[in-house]
Amino acid sequence: MRKRNRTITIRCTDDEYERIHNKAQRYKLSLSDFVLGSALDKKIVVVDGLGEVAKQQKTIGRNLNQIAMLAHEGRLHSVRLDVLIEQHKAVTQAVCDIAKEVR
Repeated sequence: MRKRNRTITIRCTDDEYERIHNKAQRYKLSLSDFVLGSALDKKIVVVDGLGEVAKQQKTIGRNLNQIAMLAHEGRLHSVRLDVLIEQHKAVTQAVCDIAKEVR
């Protein structure tokens, strides 16, 4: 991790400060990260819905892991994965849709 050891001080009006602060909050970034990203021409993207998609992916992964563990223990011999596969397809499509919006 890089060490930020330099300080830049700027002056702004109360209104400017509030606007910058509100934008940083909207992007869920610290004020420092938002200002640096903006000043260095970095693309700042807000992705709505990504948290829910990540939660669904974790759930599917957890289910697959549990199935694999049971199969390795010999407690599971046959599994119908069609429901899990359909859930995975839906979540993967959601990720693709979010990626298209970001571009």
